[in-house]
Amino acid sequence: MKSWKHLLTGALAMAILAGCGNDEPVGPDPVTPDEQQSLYMNVGVALPSARGTRSQTDSEGNSTGGTEVGKDYENTVKTLLLVLSRNDDKYVAHTLVTGLNTGNKTTITTTAAFKRTDVQKFYDADGKLPENRNKIHVYAFCNPTAELTQLFEGLNSSNDDGSWVNTACKVLEGTTSQHTEIWEPGSFLMSNAAIAEKTIPDTFQEWVVKYTSEASPFELSGKNNGGINNDGAIKVERSVARLDFKDGSPTQDRTYPIGIGEDEGTMKVELVRMALVNMSNEFYYLRRVSDDGLAADAVLCGQETDANYVVDTDAAFKEAIVLSSIAGIGQLKDHFNFRLFDDNGEINDNTRKQWYSERIVDVLENEEDNDEGWKPAAKSDYRIWRYVTENTIPTPEKRQVSGLSTGIIFKGKLKAGDNLETKHEDLYKAISGTFTQSSDGYTYEIQGKHYPILFEYKGTLYVGWNNEVVKKAQEEYATDTNSELYKAAMENNENGNPNTLYQALVAARNTTNEEKALTAFRKAATTAGFTLYQASDDGDGITDGAHDGVGYYFYYYYWNRHNDNQLPGTMGTMEFGTVRNNVYKLAVTNIRKLGHPRISDNDPDPTDPEDPDENGDLFITVSVEVLPWVVRENNIEF
Repeated sequence: MKSWKHLLTGALAMAILAGCGNDEPVGPDPVTPDEQQSLYMNVGVALPSARGTRSQTDSEGNSTGGTEVGKDYENTVKTLLLVLSRNDDKYVAHTLVTGLNTGNKTTITTTAAFKRTDVQKFYDADGKLPENRNKIHVYAFCNPTAELTQLFEGLNSSNDDGSWVNTACKVLEGTTSQHTEIWEPGSFLMSNAAIAEKTIPDTFQEWVVKYTSEASPFELSGKNNGGINNDGAIKVERSVARLDFKDGSPTQDRTYPIGIGEDEGTMKVELVRMALVNMSNEFYYLRRVSDDGLAADAVLCGQETDANYVVDTDAAFKEAIVLSSIAGIGQLKDHFNFRLFDDNGEINDNTRKQWYSERIVDVLENEEDNDEGWKPAAKSDYRIWRYVTENTIPTPEKRQVSGLSTGIIFKGKLKAGDNLETKHEDLYKAISGTFTQSSDGYTYEIQGKHYPILFEYKGTLYVGWNNEVVKKAQEEYATDTNSELYKAAMENNENGNPNTLYQALVAARNTTNEEKALTAFRKAATTAGFTLYQASDDGDGITDGAHDGVGYYFYYYYWNRHNDNQLPGTMGTMEFGTVRNNVYKLAVTNIRKLGHPRISDNDPDPTDPEDPDENGDLFITVSVEVLPWVVRENNIEF
């Protein structure tokens, strides 16, 4: 992570925590009246300015080195939870500073009240510290959840073993909501980006003598008159990631020309919806890294490199889960919001209702990101889509799979392109809903219009079966008896002859046997390698009128890319994942073909889950620097 280099300095006087004047000591030892005076420590929070500019990308133009300052509401701190621990992270004391409102200020400094006896218990009976015990860790949680704050209310130095650092935040979004306030404007949850080791006085008496005035608190982020130098702000980072999106189509209308050779541009794909899937429902309050992404030997608040992994709360589960079994698939509901698959490992219309889906035209109306300073201008025009939780995958790389990785699913619609009516009249009529039903062909009716099944085989799209596929297969066979199309369309296979089954389907049209005949034909066709596209109404089940009508729809699957190793087909360390305090800028820049069919049974290669992707009276001052978002720009091609 890079520190923002354009910090401004300043001070903001803050109200003392309500109740901090309670001078009655708590603990087994009596205190004298002099000892009842409050002890103070100073804490500061340094925030990046939302009015600044992005830093440049690295020397090679890679956006992983770029930063995004963020919006004011992404930087604001209203409440600050400070935790002091021994250098082995066993609890010492904590306090909650409320009433903050940093707004667009770049630096805040506040005085925090700690419970005096908690700090005193850190010292031996003689009021002194053993050698090397004067080094403590300071943790800062900005805008903490109530659950996290309550955790510390039950802790004391005698009952804590340091395991509090492994506390996780559970986030549920959908029919049940929990902790979604962590990304509400002005209340973004933040926590340490690195361990903050600070030095405190060697004797408790020094606190009493030197730091009894709010005007002269002990500095945890600066120089003290007594010689202790704690210079350096506590760096914090946001606990969530952000997804930005822009229209990357050639004509800025979400539409992409497709077609091969002479047919290039005769068809178009319009992206109409985008959906978030597999958003993790839990993450550690404090980030940690390890060599393999597993918890053993993880380094708390360690820095991510190009050779290590950010550790997730369910790393062991992800390593061991058997996604090829129904039992394994069923466990995913305990780990993810917006699961890609249902409990049977399938994707259908009901499954898609559990995704987080929006129309792209609505996404493009969202607030612009902070794109000042980006060059060239092509890097601008991103819109803030939404925030997501951290989701990382442990080694080996094969665990980066569709059942576990956070993804974005794009819904496309087939449209007529240039000269399609002239070159391929039947396809034009199919797309426009003016196709005429024939006696030897199979069509189905939607809103009074007839639509044939479209068949794709090795890059060629056929309208109907008898009219196109069989004719083409027979033509190829006349000149090449090894024609793969002929074998696929005409020869028997383990599920029967597709051509014969198609004729049975035509005969069963408008009878009680139609669905059974259609199922048999589709199975045979997909087994032979054909992809089938059937038209549908995008408005089915939608009551607000916001839909894209009837047409041929399909889906493109994109797994969020964190570190691009620039090696297509070879996954690298942390290549696919979602990591806190990163902005993922997404733009679909190219589409070459139709996507996965809406109906999974029409897909010869359907997506599979294993497819690889307190009140108190001690006061401390701490500076907390919120690091800017790390930008990762992902141009997507299908």
